[in-house]
Amino acid sequence: MRRQDIQLISRARRGDAAACFEAGRLYLEGMKGFPRHVPLGLEYLSQVETLREDEAQRLIVEALDLHEIAVHGRVSTLERAARFGSGEAQLRVAIWNLLTQVDQSEAVGWLRLAERSGQDGAKEALTLPASAVDSDDAAVLRVKALLGVPKIGWPELIALVMERALMRKEPRLLLRALAVSLVLGQLSNSTLADQVYAAISFAKSIPDVRITVDTKAIEVLLDDCVDRGNCAAALLLGQALSGNNVGSIGWDMLVQAPNRRKASALLMRAADAGYGEAWTRLYELHANNHSSVANPPMARFFLEKAAASGDVSAQRRLGATILRAAASLRDAEQGMHWLYLASQSQDFQAQALIRTFILPVQGCEADAARGIFEVAKTNGALAARLRVARDFGLTKLEAMTVDIVEGLRPWGLVVGKNPFIQHARLSSPRAIPALSSSTLQTLKRSVGYLADGGVQGSGPRDVELRHRAARLKQALDNHGLSESLYFAKASSDALDAMRGGPRWARQVKVQLDAAMGHEEEELG
Repeated sequence: MRRQDIQLISRARRGDAAACFEAGRLYLEGMKGFPRHVPLGLEYLSQVETLREDEAQRLIVEALDLHEIAVHGRVSTLERAARFGSGEAQLRVAIWNLLTQVDQSEAVGWLRLAERSGQDGAKEALTLPASAVDSDDAAVLRVKALLGVPKIGWPELIALVMERALMRKEPRLLLRALAVSLVLGQLSNSTLADQVYAAISFAKSIPDVRITVDTKAIEVLLDDCVDRGNCAAALLLGQALSGNNVGSIGWDMLVQAPNRRKASALLMRAADAGYGEAWTRLYELHANNHSSVANPPMARFFLEKAAASGDVSAQRRLGATILRAAASLRDAEQGMHWLYLASQSQDFQAQALIRTFILPVQGCEADAARGIFEVAKTNGALAARLRVARDFGLTKLEAMTVDIVEGLRPWGLVVGKNPFIQHARLSSPRAIPALSSSTLQTLKRSVGYLADGGVQGSGPRDVELRHRAARLKQALDNHGLSESLYFAKASSDALDAMRGGPRWARQVKVQLDAAMGHEEEELG
């Protein structure tokens, strides 16, 4: 720095008004050996701004672009210059308002003033189709018409506006800025790409979203995010490329056409990074028989991964898939496990499927509960069996023979092989899920009572069917209770169907189709 420059700074630091103004100008413009330093230049100017307001105001407007003015909180200075007749300031205030105000009326007023001041682009920004005058598309079209205006700092300004809209939760302004960002032609700008991803991530939760921009540009920007390690962007882009909407945003607003092979690779990347939803999307992609990447075994693998990650819809689908092909008790138990997990997350379709495994019992719950209370006074083990029988829809024979202690499962009850039925298939075990967590807790209390031994003994000491039947009849007669309050009635064929497998699947086709999302693929 030259000697005279050092002397200038020295005078400015002592408060000399002329020196402060000159130092501010030199730092803002970056002239005569002074590096351009906007914050320092504004600091010097602020010391004399009240004394030389017009000159300081003109200098700020001329030396800074719109992005710098906004970043340093000088929009009010720009507006004052616009009110004093600066056409350049009027045009830049119009641009700022178009990007930061939902109502375009004030921006249009500034555009008219800028047009009268002879500013290029103002007239074109005011000339719009009648159908678009008051829409968000109109604001985007107006800004597009002004992209040639100098001293704006467009990429940085749009990134700033998008960040501002995200912080203030202003979805219309966010999407408006997004639309402009995608026509700037600066697709290598990583900051802009990140803001585009953030905008789409936020906008997908907004109803009736419209993004009328170049989908190719969106895909390029999202690809840039993925290339820099953004696995959440990989999930978003993979979902769109697989032909699925991203929240409320239609896939065709984000990509030009589905590309299922690329989608599969992107979703796998997201899944490996811990995004559980990606496993579900991979399942849907590979389970579709019409997809170029259809692969039922892989689809089943992805579904299992999605269910294990906690995805409720995947848990329900996996449970339904296993149960509709169940050929053994082990299969049925596995299916019940996933279906019960989904039902506990208030998944109505899973709850509807669970009900198909429980036979109905008659009568009022209050009457049944009173009867159980009375029976428990003299025979706790029998009362426990009556409670379990009503909660799980057991037949009389099942209720009298089931080993409740051994049959307890984290999701419900297994009625073991019935020794009193000779037909092998009809005597097979049956898995019955709990309708709710409270039902399961009641079952656990019954198990605890029977396992510890109670009135009339526990399971191991109370095994003869005829003895139980006699005690049951005596207890019900003594208290005037009907068997229909506690025991379901069903034919052997009906019970057989309720063990799961193709026969059950045919009987509950409506509920099963709803649970599976109307898929027809057999995943094995």
